[in-house]
Amino acid sequence: MINHKGENMKKSIAILLALLMMAGTLGCSSENVQEKETAQSDTTSSVGETEAQESETEEETEASVFAGIEEKKFDGRDFNFLYRTTEEYQFYAEEYTGDAINDAVHDRNLLVESTFDTKIVGIPIEGDWGQKDSYLNSMKKSIQANDGAYDLIDGYAAVIGGAYADGLMMNLHDVSNLRPTSTWWSQLAVNELTVNGKLFGIPGDLSLNLWKNIHVMFFNKAVLENNGLEKPYDMVKNGKWTYDKYLEMNVGVARDLDGNGEVSLEDSFGSIYYDDLSFDNFHNAFDYSYTVKNDDGSISLDLDEQIMVDTYEKIRSLAYENPDVYYNKGGNVEGTIDVFTQNRALFFASVLGDAEKMRDMNSDFGIIPFPKLNEAQEQYKTTSRDNRSMFCIPTDVKDADFAGLITEALCVASNRGVVPVYYDTVLKGKVARDSESAEMLDIIRSGLNFDFAAEFAVQTGRAGFILRDAIYYDKNYTTYYNESKKMFNKAFDRFVSYYMEEK
Repeated sequence: MINHKGENMKKSIAILLALLMMAGTLGCSSENVQEKETAQSDTTSSVGETEAQESETEEETEASVFAGIEEKKFDGRDFNFLYRTTEEYQFYAEEYTGDAINDAVHDRNLLVESTFDTKIVGIPIEGDWGQKDSYLNSMKKSIQANDGAYDLIDGYAAVIGGAYADGLMMNLHDVSNLRPTSTWWSQLAVNELTVNGKLFGIPGDLSLNLWKNIHVMFFNKAVLENNGLEKPYDMVKNGKWTYDKYLEMNVGVARDLDGNGEVSLEDSFGSIYYDDLSFDNFHNAFDYSYTVKNDDGSISLDLDEQIMVDTYEKIRSLAYENPDVYYNKGGNVEGTIDVFTQNRALFFASVLGDAEKMRDMNSDFGIIPFPKLNEAQEQYKTTSRDNRSMFCIPTDVKDADFAGLITEALCVASNRGVVPVYYDTVLKGKVARDSESAEMLDIIRSGLNFDFAAEFAVQTGRAGFILRDAIYYDKNYTTYYNESKKMFNKAFDRFVSYYMEEK
């Protein structure tokens, strides 16, 4: 996958190691971004110094990057990594191109290969939603044949659960050298997705799609000012950014710009939505789970609580009855973003990666979390869309200790070297238009949450899609639940039964 080129490689690693000393960890704050950039510039300029200095830098920095990981040497052993072709940009970069993300990925892989004397071998296959069945079946066939072909698998989050139920993935809590409780893995996900001590897939900073798919709210500063509204940053920091406050800010913003008396994409709005998943995210934002953990270690559906009915009624009203909100149902993201970038919407609810589509927007915009249900709720919560990566180690892996160690090392190196580039340079530097948005990103990421039922909705009869389906098809929640609960419970219990088998 990566060609070792003597002195060029050594020089590249020296540069990367020096940069990593300055990069910080996941939770870096906006205040030190400029300081880090200056330090990186100063460090990069000193690359031409003596080999003794480079060696000293390498030893010192490797210790800080891979602290706690045993730095074994594997005599050039291949680390076979199966990933979807759509996600190649975040796992493999053949050479330097000048693109910040590409070069950071390239450096990360060089660093891991050099430190552990291994070769990362990428195995890309088609695996987007349209190829989900062939991707899953190909993977299953290999594991069931005991091929030992893969050390690590990038699973489509909504799909990979089909392999868990077939007993094809290792319990990651049992894999030596893997540390699921470390910050570079998503801790709320580890807690939520561990059932009866078993965790078969994990999201983490090894993939940038975890970040790009985080649900956020954008607000248009020009529309905000034109309507005499205050910026919501202080509300967020003071814990006062609530659903009621959000509704209040929407009032009176919508206007019939084309004068035809009908609501259309040519008008202006308080909020604009195009995706039912954004509506579904309100159950995460309101800190409500579709499931409950039981004393015996099992997990059960919890869909008939009054809070679910209340949540549904709030969101249905938002989607279909609020005169200041437009639901571009069935519309595409580009057309919806145009309304926002043309200063015809105050709020746009979507995913963080869509910020990159707003680079040419003339007006400034801000990024904030979804609102809390009320001020009593302690933390802002959100989730990441289910086309992100879940990392798994197959049961037929030839050497689980080796697979765990290199997987851990890749995630650590991504946390220290790739995520900061995306987080600081691409988002905080080029996309987010102010320091407050940068601070908001830290708050949003700290509340990244996952719901077991939603995570495995495809495998459990769409039980975890109940809210989004009820909204999209405009069904009465209670009626829909009563019609479906027998199917939901049967499918959910069947899926969970594998977790409850003896270890």
